[in-house]
Amino acid sequence: MPDPHSFFRPLLAADKSWAALDWRTAGRQSAEADDLVRCFVDAGAAPLASVMPLVVPIEPNWLTEGEFIEKFETDQAIFVLPAAALDDGRVIEECAGWRRKGRHLALQLAHGGRIKDVPRAAFDHLQVDATLARYELSADDLSALDRGGFRRIATGVGSLGLFEWLAARHFDFTDSGFVTIIDPTSAGEPDLPRLKVLKLLSLVLQDADSCQIEEVFRQEARLSYNLLRLVNSVAVGAKTRISSFHQAIALLGRRQLQRWLQLLIYADQLAHASKPNPLMQLAAERGRQMELLAGNLASPADAAETGDAAFMTGIFSLLDTLLKMPMSEILADLPLPPDVAAALALRQGTLGTLLAAVLAGEASDFTQAQALLASLEIGPAAHARAQIAAFYWASRINSER
Repeated sequence: MPDPHSFFRPLLAADKSWAALDWRTAGRQSAEADDLVRCFVDAGAAPLASVMPLVVPIEPNWLTEGEFIEKFETDQAIFVLPAAALDDGRVIEECAGWRRKGRHLALQLAHGGRIKDVPRAAFDHLQVDATLARYELSADDLSALDRGGFRRIATGVGSLGLFEWLAARHFDFTDSGFVTIIDPTSAGEPDLPRLKVLKLLSLVLQDADSCQIEEVFRQEARLSYNLLRLVNSVAVGAKTRISSFHQAIALLGRRQLQRWLQLLIYADQLAHASKPNPLMQLAAERGRQMELLAGNLASPADAAETGDAAFMTGIFSLLDTLLKMPMSEILADLPLPPDVAAALALRQGTLGTLLAAVLAGEASDFTQAQALLASLEIGPAAHARAQIAAFYWASRINSER
């Protein structure tokens, strides 16, 4: 039986930083422990898991397959048992044994009345549906969580308001699905700094003269500061200090300037520059994942061009959420390549199919995602490697910009 595709999704800490990765598989009932071990090893996930632990749903019988759990270092994984495990004495004993070895085990919580029954010796985490936590857990239930010292994982977080409620009640890991949902109550005022970045992107995409690009930088002090800070950073490695826009643009080159602007559009240009930015990181992860997956679709001669188009498609796929505008209006002001525009607007073409697969995976529509990936002949191993590499790359953005 072929390996199932794996899907990873960031879980957020209370400050909205990426804190862990939720790991699911298409057709979980058919997944075996060996499938996950093979994916973990082949995808090279160990370095990322050492920074952001993997939250892994498992079957109770996997507890007796010592080789599975021992493939992960102690802090690389949190193994989640189904709620029914609480009523199985043998499973509780197995969990307690693994806890004594320092392993992290979570129990899915079906309702608040069972919190007092959860043995601290067997579990150090509880996984709770966010809506259940908000509307069904009583103050006594929440106090019981505090007394038990359980770390808390929230699933199904559908709004910023719900996230903030959970963060205020000390949930350690929360689902990040709300990040891509446009808040209908938020103000729709024009975001002038981001519109400046869009204008710059448009000029770069049209291969405009450097003097036109420089003029936009001169009009926006924050953009100017960010550009000069970038070109004088260790990452760029300029041998002499760069002090002019002309030098900065020449040093970066159009391709690197374009990629920097694609990321910068998601950054807060006026404040909170050092705070976690989950929307920017997700856009970056989409772009990098699609770029890596596109390498499986293109001939070697076309790999760089196809990769650039795929990266652009992924990173621009959240512009409607960011700008609170219809994608059609945004695309009208951006001279994108036709295949990128068709992918973003209509999910057409190879890039459109690839984007649809990524979005389906994020939405937990794993059957659809797996079917789309199969239509592109992207196998589980290549898909997992691309995701892990993309998350590792995007996880470093906040610390490096």
